[in-house]
Amino acid sequence: MRKLTIMLLLPLLLSGCMKPTDEIILLPVKNSTIPEVVLSAEEQATLSQYIPIHEGSEPPNVEGDWLASPMTLTFASDGYAGEFYDMHWRLERQNERNFATYKEWQGDASAQGREAHVIGSGDDFTIYTVERSENAVRGWSCEQVTLVSGTKCEAGIKGYSYAIVMRNKTDERGVIIEPDSYRVFTDGDGISLPITSL
Repeated sequence: MRKLTIMLLLPLLLSGCMKPTDEIILLPVKNSTIPEVVLSAEEQATLSQYIPIHEGSEPPNVEGDWLASPMTLTFASDGYAGEFYDMHWRLERQNERNFATYKEWQGDASAQGREAHVIGSGDDFTIYTVERSENAVRGWSCEQVTLVSGTKCEAGIKGYSYAIVMRNKTDERGVIIEPDSYRVFTDGDGISLPITSL
């Protein structure tokens, strides 16, 4: 009972000691959904027609290196159609608050997320992150929201799906998609396999 009383009084005690200029800092919590500051409700509703968005705060651990091959375009809001390089992706340092580091490589382009979040439940997961991506050879760089979804199984990531939503770009040659456009992909053989030797 005493512990409960202290916990109930703690916010009052803290606020009573604060000066008007002090900021309240909230500790991070496990997300169970994608915040609207990352993708609006409208964007999520549209994307969920093409990529599963698994919600929940108890996703599986999906750390490791994975290969999506063949990388198959399933929908492009800009109407683009074409073939794409295989995707090597990596999730590292997934912690108890479901924060992680996400990186990817496709052809001669690479990208790294500022901070990846993993949501989901059971074996189903969705990773979301805001990435900076660049291709020095082709002379472009961009910032995009990236989603990766799937179901972890013994063989790999079943039902691997991947989506990008472009936010802004530097692209003198006009080779990448326009801001607020999006593309959705799957692994053409249905499973993203672990990469065991690098």
